[in-house]
Amino acid sequence: MKHNRTFMTSLTALLLLMTPAAAQESQPENALTETAEPAPPADLLTLAKGAVLVSASVDPARALALTDGDDTSNWNSSTKKNPPPYEFVFELIAETTLTQVGIDGAGERPGGVAGGSAKSVLIEGSAESPEAGYVELARIEAAPDGATLADVAVDMPVRWLRFTVEGAQTETPWLYFDEVIAYGETTPPTDETRFTGIYKSGRVDFIELKQDGAAITGCYLENSGRSGGTLSGSVDDGVALLNWKSDTDITGTALLTIDSQGALAGVRYRQRSRSAWGGPVAADDATTPCSDAPPSNPIAEALESDGIALIYGILFEYDSDVPKASAAAALRQLLEALQSAPDLVVDIEGHTDSDGADDYNLSLSDRRAQSVVTWLIDNGIAADRLRPVGKGEAEPVANNATADGKALNRRVEVRKQS
Repeated sequence: MKHNRTFMTSLTALLLLMTPAAAQESQPENALTETAEPAPPADLLTLAKGAVLVSASVDPARALALTDGDDTSNWNSSTKKNPPPYEFVFELIAETTLTQVGIDGAGERPGGVAGGSAKSVLIEGSAESPEAGYVELARIEAAPDGATLADVAVDMPVRWLRFTVEGAQTETPWLYFDEVIAYGETTPPTDETRFTGIYKSGRVDFIELKQDGAAITGCYLENSGRSGGTLSGSVDDGVALLNWKSDTDITGTALLTIDSQGALAGVRYRQRSRSAWGGPVAADDATTPCSDAPPSNPIAEALESDGIALIYGILFEYDSDVPKASAAAALRQLLEALQSAPDLVVDIEGHTDSDGADDYNLSLSDRRAQSVVTWLIDNGIAADRLRPVGKGEAEPVANNATADGKALNRRVEVRKQS
């Protein structure tokens, strides 16, 4: 859905939120204190909101598409050798009081192949475990295309959702559907060391993350430990948005969460390809090349080595140029990076996802870039070292068709001027 709302915010509100306490001054009583509009309801059964697939009775690899927020990708039963019912279990990021649940139909013949979209679906919830404690939340007769939602009458918080697809629209060799959907109220975890740990992503492959507040740094090993790289990024509403760089200078992005068993779960993007990434907590004696590394400033390192830093920590309120409170850590990292290189002159770029009209997104990204520049100037960086640039939705780093791709495309980039 396209959004084309206008929003004006005051520099006073931005500086009051983000300026270090020692630099804050009292504000006049008539100072503007407008805040951003609340975001529209989001599907909580997406990886971008921290949801993970626990199990699927048929083709769990394909079932990952059910949480990508993309209504053009789908799960299908693959062959008539797999008759219904089909069962899928998903875990929400935290206990959630649901208001609506449903699915998104795939149409009569997705991709022109004989098949049929899901119709009869039982949806249950549990606060106990992925295996037990389920109560019925809704039973729907889904439309062949688009979202079919049902109100949840059961007033109980749940952590796990089980979808049982009992049949298709018509007699068909196999069955499709696009997305699982859940709306409601939840409180994402706020533990400031939640991601800290070493995770086993393969037989001898590992991912190590170090969380400090909202900021994350780390490294990874892959290809049976023969290659690896570094990681940096930030946590937003319990989900980590990360940049990765291999030791051969290949770069990409990742989106990760922690499930109820403490395992790391998510996806990695490389040139817009999307693949699963993560694993369980590693043994206590596991180590990586960054296990004993001292704290670093990933923005300073990226600017020095590549001349560009992609920053996820500077996130903004919905439809607004007011940074979230969690942006403080990344703003101070950027400030320190510029202070450590006094001759460096940079562009501060704002980037949005594709929701909204193109011209509005361009304007919004320009205002966001300007708000970062203003904060840096107010904290001692010379104005002639900074140039705000709005990029809008023109330069995505991930697929805007997916919810996690949109989350990765909302970012600030700092680019060394040539």
